[in-house]
Amino acid sequence: MVTMVVEGRKRLFGTIEGSTKGRPGTDEAPHMALSELGRHVLEQEVPKIHHFYPAVEVWQVAMMPDHIHLLLYVREPLPEGKHLGHVMRGFKTGCSRAWWQWQDNACLGGKTPSTTAMPSTGATGTGATGTGATRAGATGAAVPKGSPLGKGQLRPVLFEKGYHDRIINKRGMLENIKRYMKENPLRARIREECPHLMERQLHLWIAGREYAAFGNLFLLKYPIKEQVFFHRKDPKTGKPTDETEDFRQERARLLRVAEEGTVLVTPGISKGERIIVNDALESHLPLILLQKEPIGEYWKPSLRRFYACTAGHLLILAPWSFDGESDYSRFHQLNDYAREICEATEMRILNYYKVLAP
Repeated sequence: MVTMVVEGRKRLFGTIEGSTKGRPGTDEAPHMALSELGRHVLEQEVPKIHHFYPAVEVWQVAMMPDHIHLLLYVREPLPEGKHLGHVMRGFKTGCSRAWWQWQDNACLGGKTPSTTAMPSTGATGTGATGTGATRAGATGAAVPKGSPLGKGQLRPVLFEKGYHDRIINKRGMLENIKRYMKENPLRARIREECPHLMERQLHLWIAGREYAAFGNLFLLKYPIKEQVFFHRKDPKTGKPTDETEDFRQERARLLRVAEEGTVLVTPGISKGERIIVNDALESHLPLILLQKEPIGEYWKPSLRRFYACTAGHLLILAPWSFDGESDYSRFHQLNDYAREICEATEMRILNYYKVLAP
């Protein structure tokens, strides 16, 4: 799966239409409605990949207003000296030229290029969420001869520099990726229509510590929270903790209190903790999950955790800083932070200019 993001996240490829209340498979359900440029990229530029590189088959296309995903199958080695970077560079160049032509046509017609959707002809793309595509600054290219903007100028390219690619090499991953791409308009609509269940906060102050957060912030307001903490090995027997009777009893107790409204809090590091996390996600129980991976403006959780957030069952927190550099020390600190969150009585959202009450 290859992802390319429009420079500056401009929403040039169209709009998302429909509602989360719409019946799946109908025009009322969330779907991507392509602009003139989006339709051109889908119908003209994407097929050129296989035309110029017959070894590369395009299995699925996922377009969103400000980025595009391609699911590619490379069925045989590329020509000598060629690699995926050459394929993507050619595709991105073709898309940029189409964008310039689109702008030129609008200039000659005395109007601003439209990014709104065109009337549907049945050739629409599906979508996927934003990604962390590689970026090393904007680049430019010479204005084509005959452009109304004049020769000798530099025009910005359509996409950010670089791209993000993920090799699908695990059992079941291909179908998950296909579903992920197809369902993205729905997830985008969920974020818009249910902001109280699906929030991203980059600066959240909890118990004197700053976090970034993704998910249901209301879980922090629940009156009863309990830390989930297990050593890898049982201190008494030396056996793996998850194989002991004490763990089985504690597991049953934690799930019972969670069903009664207690919010479970854990980084899910040891196997025992991961088992409880999986139980909570499976049973739709309230869970606050800490992680060492930073949460930025475009970070997103896995598909399963995304839906748990949208359903209001999950909040993911990531500390902005750690005292130690090693993963070992950070894992220990995450468990300490989980305990702090269970005991915290103060939470504030910071927005750079003023402090907001929770």
